[in-house]
Amino acid sequence: MPNNREKPTFVLLKDKLQKNLDICQELTQYTNTQILYTLKGFDKVEGVSQIANSVSGFSIGNINELSQIECYTDKRIHTYAPAYHPKEVIPLSKASDTMSFNSITQWTQYHQISSPNTSIGLRINPKISLSQPSHCDSSHSQSRFGVSYSKFLLIYNSNRELFRDLDGLHFHIFCHQKLSSLKILLKHIATSYRDILPKLKWLNLGGGQEFTSTNYDKNGLYKLLNTFRLEYPHITIYFEPCSAIVANTGYFQTTILDIIEESPSIVILDTSIEAHLLDIAITNQKPKIKKSSNAPTPYAYRLTGVSCVETDNIGTYYFHSPLQIGDTIIFEDMIGYTMVKQTRFNGIGDVGFEVE
Repeated sequence: MPNNREKPTFVLLKDKLQKNLDICQELTQYTNTQILYTLKGFDKVEGVSQIANSVSGFSIGNINELSQIECYTDKRIHTYAPAYHPKEVIPLSKASDTMSFNSITQWTQYHQISSPNTSIGLRINPKISLSQPSHCDSSHSQSRFGVSYSKFLLIYNSNRELFRDLDGLHFHIFCHQKLSSLKILLKHIATSYRDILPKLKWLNLGGGQEFTSTNYDKNGLYKLLNTFRLEYPHITIYFEPCSAIVANTGYFQTTILDIIEESPSIVILDTSIEAHLLDIAITNQKPKIKKSSNAPTPYAYRLTGVSCVETDNIGTYYFHSPLQIGDTIIFEDMIGYTMVKQTRFNGIGDVGFEVE
C-alpha cells in the first residue's frame, strides 16, 4: 500500500469490488433475483460505474441521488424514502420502475398521482426482532420505518379499494444478517400475506443480507429463493444491498501528526470524526485498523482526530510495536457508509444559508 499520500485518503480496490459483484451476478443467475445497488452507502462515480455493469439497477431516495445515475438509462430504478417532499413525488415516479411509500398517509396522499408507468408499493414493518445493531433495528414500537404489518392488514381488509394500485411490498429489516433471518422473513411473508401475494408483482427484501461474506450459506440462499419462486412465479424478488457489495473493498489511510505521552499515549491523526469518520459518532462503531492487536500489548494508543473537539476520539488500540510520528494508520473496510456520511447520506442535500 502506498504510504506517500499527503492527506487522508479513501482507497477503493476494484478487484475486491468485482469479487463481490461476481457473487451478486451468480445470485441473479441461479435464482432470477434482481439486485438493485443502494446508492446511499457509496456513490463515487469510479465505483458506481463498475457496479452498474453487474447489477440490475439502483435503489435511490430522492432527486439528488437520481441525478447521479441518470446516465445509466438501461438500469432499473427503485425509489424509497421515509417521507417524500411533495415536489419530488411526480418526477421521481416518472423516473422509477418501482416506488415504495413509507406510511399509509403518504400512500393515500400520493399513490394516485404517481406515474402510471411506475409500479408502486408500500414498505411494511413486520416487527420481527433480530439480533442486530440498534441503529438499524426497526422492530421496536416507535419505529418510523414502514407500516406495522398488523395495521396494514387491518386497513387492507377493511378498505381494499384503497390498495387497488398496490403492486409490491417492501421489507427492509436486516443489518449484517445471515440466511436464518431471511428464512424468518419469508415465512412471515408467506403466512401473513397469503391473500395478497397472488395480486402482487414484486417483493423488495431490502439489504443487510451478507451474501458476499465467506461464511454465508449461498446454496441455502438459492434453494430458499427458488422454493419461494415456485410458489409465486409471478412475483419478482428484489434485494437492494450496499454493504454486501462494498464490504472489504477498500481502506482509509491516515498519518500520525503527533504523539502525546500519556497513559495510554495519545495519537493525533490528520483526520477527524466530524469531517471524515462521522459514522463512528452516529453508530458508535470502532473501525478495524491494520496491524493492530485484538489482545492487549505493551503498546496501547488512544487514536484521536486533529479537530479542536475534545470528543474527537476514535478509540484505544493495541499494536505489536511502538508507533512513530509520520507512521501510516490504515482503517480497514472503509468504503461503505463513510464518504457519503460526510455530506450526502441518503442523497440529503445541503442546508440553505441566508443573512437577514
